Amino acid sequence: MAVGFFTQGIEFTLPHPPIPQRTILLFCNVIRRAWQLLADNPPANFHLQSANEDVITQILVEIIENRLRKNGEVEGFNHVFFGKVFRGPEITNFDKNHPDKKPDIFFDLKREKYPVYSDQDGLFVECKPVDSDHPLSSCYCQKGLIRFVNGDYAWAMQDSMMVGYVTGRYTFNKLAAVLNDDKLSASLKTKSHSEIIEHSIYRSSHKREFDWLENHGPACTISVTHLWLQT
Repeated sequence: MAVGFFTQGIEFTLPHPPIPQRTILLFCNVIRRAWQLLADNPPANFHLQSANEDVITQILVEIIENRLRKNGEVEGFNHVFFGKVFRGPEITNFDKNHPDKKPDIFFDLKREKYPVYSDQDGLFVECKPVDSDHPLSSCYCQKGLIRFVNGDYAWAMQDSMMVGYVTGRYTFNKLAAVLNDDKLSASLKTKSHSEIIEHSIYRSSHKREFDWLENHGPACTISVTHLWLQT
């Protein structure tokens, strides 16, 4: 049974304010920089092309939090403007029936000045491999992207991110074809999508079919930024 929000003395609105595009692009640059550092100086006995996705994500978060957020080498990203970056924090889904959901990466936006449900305010990131053993439809979409659509992650937000660890010749055109395939679950179909070539990202938006608790109304559409990293 859903327990609802603990709202006594708390002011918040749903959905939370959108994350500015410049902030999302900044996070893309941060993740790309961490990826470059990992590729150029991998830990002993670590091989990027054969590494498990959880290990890759763990190291990326360590680089982002312990180096990049601390030293500010990616312009605009530092500990003054952004809170800690977490790997796999336990959060609740939209109806509180699942209190231990674990998004791969969580960027704390440090937006206490807004009336937000604070522990749900951030950029939620889900990471998935994209290769011949991990098909776009069954792995990337139905085990990754679906979590933003069904309210497991980022249910209070209007924006989220998917990161693909790509091995082989995969393009956003292939992703677009999958998201428009009639065989794909109707809940994953895009309302709109676009490839932003100048930033090497893809964006898709998806209708969500759940209602927020305590008469806050139907959940809004969520926009997903897709960032792919080549192994």
